[in-house]
Amino acid sequence: MSRAVLLLALIACRGGKDTSEPTTEQDPYTVTVGPYSADVQWTSYGIPHITGEDYGSLGYGMGYAFARDHACVLADQIVMVRSERSRYFGEEWLDMDFGWLALDVRAQAEIGWFELDAEIQETLIGYAAGYSRFLEEGAPDARCAGEEWVKPIDHIDLLSYYLALGLYGSGAVFVSEIGGGAPPAVDADSRGAQPPVPGIDVLKPLVDKELGSNGWAIGSERSESGGGMLLSNTHFPAEGERKWHESHLTIPGELDVYGASLMGVAIINLGFNADIAWTHTVSNAPRFNGALLQLEEGSPTRYLYDGTYEDMTTRTVSVQAQQPDGALEEVTRTLYSSRWGPVMNAPVLGWNELYALSLVDANANNLAMLKTWFLMSRAQSMDEFKAAHRDSGGIPWVHTIATDTEGTAFYTDSSTVPRWSAAAEARYPDWLVEQPLAALFDDNGATVIDGSDPMFVWESDPDAQAWRPDVVPWEQMPRLERTDFVFNANDNHWLSNPEEPLEGYPLLYGDERTPRTPRTRMNARYLSEAGAGGEDGRFSLAELQAAALGGRGILADDLLADVVSTCEGVETVELDEAPVDISVACEALAGWDGTARPDQAGVAVWRELIGSGLFSFDDLLGDGGILFSTGFDAADPVDTPRDLSPDSPVLEAMAQAVVNLDAAGFSPDVALGDIQFTRKGDLDIPILGGQDYEGVVAIATYSGGNATRLETEPRAATINETSDLTEEGYQINYGNSFVMTVDMGGDSPTCEAIMTYSQSDDASSPHFADQTQLYSEGQLRPCWFTPEDVAADTVESKSLTLE
Repeated sequence: MSRAVLLLALIACRGGKDTSEPTTEQDPYTVTVGPYSADVQWTSYGIPHITGEDYGSLGYGMGYAFARDHACVLADQIVMVRSERSRYFGEEWLDMDFGWLALDVRAQAEIGWFELDAEIQETLIGYAAGYSRFLEEGAPDARCAGEEWVKPIDHIDLLSYYLALGLYGSGAVFVSEIGGGAPPAVDADSRGAQPPVPGIDVLKPLVDKELGSNGWAIGSERSESGGGMLLSNTHFPAEGERKWHESHLTIPGELDVYGASLMGVAIINLGFNADIAWTHTVSNAPRFNGALLQLEEGSPTRYLYDGTYEDMTTRTVSVQAQQPDGALEEVTRTLYSSRWGPVMNAPVLGWNELYALSLVDANANNLAMLKTWFLMSRAQSMDEFKAAHRDSGGIPWVHTIATDTEGTAFYTDSSTVPRWSAAAEARYPDWLVEQPLAALFDDNGATVIDGSDPMFVWESDPDAQAWRPDVVPWEQMPRLERTDFVFNANDNHWLSNPEEPLEGYPLLYGDERTPRTPRTRMNARYLSEAGAGGEDGRFSLAELQAAALGGRGILADDLLADVVSTCEGVETVELDEAPVDISVACEALAGWDGTARPDQAGVAVWRELIGSGLFSFDDLLGDGGILFSTGFDAADPVDTPRDLSPDSPVLEAMAQAVVNLDAAGFSPDVALGDIQFTRKGDLDIPILGGQDYEGVVAIATYSGGNATRLETEPRAATINETSDLTEEGYQINYGNSFVMTVDMGGDSPTCEAIMTYSQSDDASSPHFADQTQLYSEGQLRPCWFTPEDVAADTVESKSLTLE
């Protein structure tokens, strides 16, 4: 494909239109594509090692290599951010299409393109061209092959998608509610009548609690080699747009970085170079505030602010929607915004005569993400790595855990967090008492402020170095540097190292000196207990891997013996006025070693017992509740709560476990490998790991979170929503995803890793299930980094040029 032909194809790809769309003096679509020269070497398990002579060439090779494995995923997401799902798939997608127009990601990308550094621009142009070349040369996998919506993409498509990616924990959660938002008692155009306010029981999670991970940085005191070590144990879905793709990127003399990227991202998001290794875990600090608007009586588009009612602003936008007969029809809507942001048809609240909800998004137009990751990838020291966070500030929604060749262990939550004034922090608890709606949202993970009160306007510092001045600056962000270890398992900053708790940070980072989740406690116990890392207290790569894959759980650690003592000698338990035989279940637990490994029986009984519905999550935290006799103690946060309460209904819970397993057709003494699996086409592959609530490090569960329209593996009817038990057992599509262990000691980094769902989405690829089978056996494989090692393991190579 010539540059001229490719440029014409890319310029032709535009999305929905905004009649009030701003213009720029420059055309962001008029760019130079090529010349490019990239070499791709694929090593075992389909890992591409891409060498380019410049950033454009590197992007060209990366885009091509990614498209071989996941072209359908990116094609789907580009249709989404172009607001074209209705065009191809019908009017059921109108709310989403209009929502993305309201969030303005494409217009922001067109304007923001000129703010990007030249090497980032070159990489995105090259990546889009490489991806588009693959579509010209070959076919994507069967899920989208031949579909009219699979077409060449351009750099603005990519940048729009990255801005949408930045909204995972904020605007993207509410995109359909925003697109469907319309005031009551007015013409709601294609939206029709607004639905009645739903009940509390259908309140959806307002922050995505599924995305997780464990991240460890081991310092020189605890490392066998004396250099830093990293455990990157990400918990992301195995289906959809939130998967990882592994690669190695090299520009001789400029860049040499290995790791994983989210789908379609043209840089490494987590990985290592010769000097630094890093990973991320999802931070639950809020990325948005919902502003509760008090509406003027009889005028639901006027709201109170600082004692005066003011009008919402509007803009008119249009999309093409496919009709049942296949014809396209233009659909136009009016979108509404307050001074705070877009107004939505909010969960629970809706948009009624009294109130509406407006979104204030800390990650809106986060163009700094790419620069931050570019600088991290090129950092040659921990100081340079920190400077990437301090000076760019673009990390959207994750903690960062890093180490280096010197054995420094570093943690920070440098994610984008709203900057409240001291007065707002003091006011918020009283506001929750005064306004039950705000309290309801707060209970479900969303921070809703008084939209009439200027006190809640985010505090701005014009001298802030970050990309926006009204988010928490570097100086106030939680961070910790040590030489033993730091870690995170998705709780907040407080216990990054139990020997040095982090306290005194802004309110929105979350509570300190409060119970931690069972998984956080299990991570901390691994790192803190006597003998951790072997007899000498120093970790090897094998010992890091054992922690990630061993399946140990803190609830079994602390309670299993007591539960077995309670059930021994008990034959039956009355449940719903019927006797249930628990003897086999008790015997299974008595013979279980407490780990969630495929060869172990008793795991399923334990999972169903804890997830029986008789215990709340607060019970598991141990701040009161019926499970533990010794409650949480802030002075002993790793080893409390503990000890089984004599009043705990464990026998009834065990009976419920037996009933659940029987309904699925399994005996209580079933081995985990016979009931838990991941489905890859015609293969059901046994998988290790457990549920988050069990307090295991190795997570294996099921997630319905998938923003693509692509076909997923079929799943049987669910028996227990809490444990994800189905009529076929535990089908896994979420949990341990990209597991990477790195030792920075020695002449070059040593890495072993596993992509648990394998590298490719293409069922015809030899790399569709190869790593999944390896993971089923509890194994990792090498990550080749040096040129010599890459050359020795190369199984395929390709030179890619564009003149």
